[in-house]
Amino acid sequence: MVTRKRIKFQEREVVGAWQQLLGEELLTEGGERVCVVYPGRAGNVSGPDFRDAAILVNGNKLVKGDVEIHVNSSSWYRHGHHCDPGYNGVILHVVLWNDGSGHTFTADGKFVPLVCLSKSLRCQAQLMPYRQLPCSHLKRNGRVLRERLRRAGEERFKQKAELFRSRLLRGDGRQVLFQGIMRALGYARNKRPFEELARRSPLDLLEGELRGSLLLKEAWLLGMAGLLPSQRAQRQFLSEEWVKELEHAWHSFSEDETMNESDWCLTQIYPNNSPVRRIIAQSHLVQRYQGRGLLPSMLEMVAEAPLAKEACWLEKGLVVAGEGYWRDRFDFALSARHRKSALLGRGKAGEVVVNVILPFAFSWGRAEGEKELSRKAVRIYGDYPRLAENEVTYHMARQLSLEDTSNFTACHQQGLIHLFKDYCSQVRCSECPLIRA
Repeated sequence: MVTRKRIKFQEREVVGAWQQLLGEELLTEGGERVCVVYPGRAGNVSGPDFRDAAILVNGNKLVKGDVEIHVNSSSWYRHGHHCDPGYNGVILHVVLWNDGSGHTFTADGKFVPLVCLSKSLRCQAQLMPYRQLPCSHLKRNGRVLRERLRRAGEERFKQKAELFRSRLLRGDGRQVLFQGIMRALGYARNKRPFEELARRSPLDLLEGELRGSLLLKEAWLLGMAGLLPSQRAQRQFLSEEWVKELEHAWHSFSEDETMNESDWCLTQIYPNNSPVRRIIAQSHLVQRYQGRGLLPSMLEMVAEAPLAKEACWLEKGLVVAGEGYWRDRFDFALSARHRKSALLGRGKAGEVVVNVILPFAFSWGRAEGEKELSRKAVRIYGDYPRLAENEVTYHMARQLSLEDTSNFTACHQQGLIHLFKDYCSQVRCSECPLIRA
């Protein structure tokens, strides 16, 4: 008999075991029955092990969120997860051994159920059952699968276009586009605060009262975001000349109802994705197109994009180089030692084009009777070159056992994201287009 004393397990083995527990019913240390509906996608190095998982509690309550894996239950506290807000979304703590560390609580005081696999399954980790998601049994016909993913990508485009259409019916097109770009700059962790910042800083103001001055735009956006040094207990930077100018410009506004530093996710993100850096990039974009305005300039970019060079043309119109104070800074307190990167590079610009500019242009064209603009937006989207992989596309490629995605377009990648967001994470496997087909 294999006993705990005679074999040592590593966390990656428990992680592998969790991925094999689809459909298995487990028992928490509190006596609740937990059924694994969807094990989730592997998280990045700095956060929970699995994100967007789904479990069924006591046969009737569907719960979605993150899952954290450890060999021993005490690792939760030893690793400091109880103090890290990045783990507040954890819905289940899965361990091989419960070494008596007490209950699992998150930084916001939420209790997290604990599942001890050695007790719940009554067997060693290497004897755990192996089950697969329905999509893992698909017949591998590359041409057919690409076509289905393309259709899924087109469906995602339609969803985004419909969302823009409904917003255009309710509000000013300039602000709708501005909010869309701001949301895209926030990535997953800062989408909501960027949307809130766009609401508090309407494009009318940036292109009106603050017209002509990049400094005023930067100061206003950073100040409204609550991310200036004086708002973040970073007084050591107030003596820097550029910071002095920003602070002076901000204090000339006398605006009190600002966001707070706590509204933003400033940890567990890549330095290039710093909200401060992206806010500065947006300031530059508004400044660049203040002559005609951001809305007509973006629509003109789509309409005049040259054949076979559309992607390069559109991305070039959004790229913002790092210069001056921000040439080698990610934030006031974070500088780059070696590599100098753009405030908004080609990769992120491509994501903004695919997720915002093209579906918006399509909806605008439909609403304003500019049929050629709508047709061109759809065509560019369908042919747009492959973008950089992200956590979701990488996860879905592994889940579908796709060995090579180098010949995918951005539309195929958007199809992977559509399937994950509308089916996998919503526990709708039986309705998935890949399975039904």
